[in-house]
Amino acid sequence: MLSPADGVVSAVEFVDSHETIEGPGVVIRIFLSVLNVHINRAPCECLLIQSIYRKGKFLDARTEESAKVNESNTLFFVYKGEQIGLRQVSGKVARHIVCPIHKGDKLMQGEQFGMIKFGSTTELILPRPNDVSIHVKKGQSIRGGLTRLATLPPRS
Repeated sequence: MLSPADGVVSAVEFVDSHETIEGPGVVIRIFLSVLNVHINRAPCECLLIQSIYRKGKFLDARTEESAKVNESNTLFFVYKGEQIGLRQVSGKVARHIVCPIHKGDKLMQGEQFGMIKFGSTTELILPRPNDVSIHVKKGQSIRGGLTRLATLPPRS
């Protein structure tokens, strides 16, 4: 899984459940400052099966709470037969998510698919947290479409 955005890893969280994967998972959160390129890229070759836009607040994207309450666009993808997720979360400055892809669109790894304008967060959500190998840590600078965030091995 390549990074879906330029920025800094702001969290690696293991969750009991996440709507995009319908069960336990790992969330890799990336903070994009106003100085980062705000284009989002596909972390892997995948198929979009659903997207949910949610209105919300516009708190500073550096806060933990912003990832939970700010305006967001949640994308449900299928990768090698299982669901993964990606969330675009706007920040205090951004206030605008661009995502022109639609259900049924296929993306290649590293392909541009949208952007969040200026000061935001992007999250990659992966299933099977016990099987995922994380290759980044909190505070690490990463590059969209280039930095390897994690490896999700095939289901056995």
